[in-house]
Amino acid sequence: MDIVALIAERKIQEALEEGLLENIDGKGRELDLDENPFEAPEARMGNRLLRNNGFVPAWIAESKDIDEERERLLREREKAVSTQAIANLAPRIAALNRRITLFNMKAPGPGMQKAPV
Repeated sequence: MDIVALIAERKIQEALEEGLLENIDGKGRELDLDENPFEAPEARMGNRLLRNNGFVPAWIAESKDIDEERERLLREREKAVSTQAIANLAPRIAALNRRITLFNMKAPGPGMQKAPV
């Protein structure tokens, strides 16, 4: 555990011991995680409609597809025994890296961007 986590844990424990967390709103109830505080207000209704109907925003689906393709390519590269087999993967890796570049331009923030293979 890092120092920040240790300090936070100690402060929470102190607040519990002092009873500072006894009269907070929502105590004993589940958190309402339907609202994402980092989501743009103008995107909330659309994202809620998508979520309630089993869909996700396009960038999330694309992110998942990229991650799956990355894993497939990395597994194939590990299994490749000849330089020819590895060379045969090069066009697919290049195509995935192009997808990653395009994804990074559409990603909602730098923390969502992906590194190339």
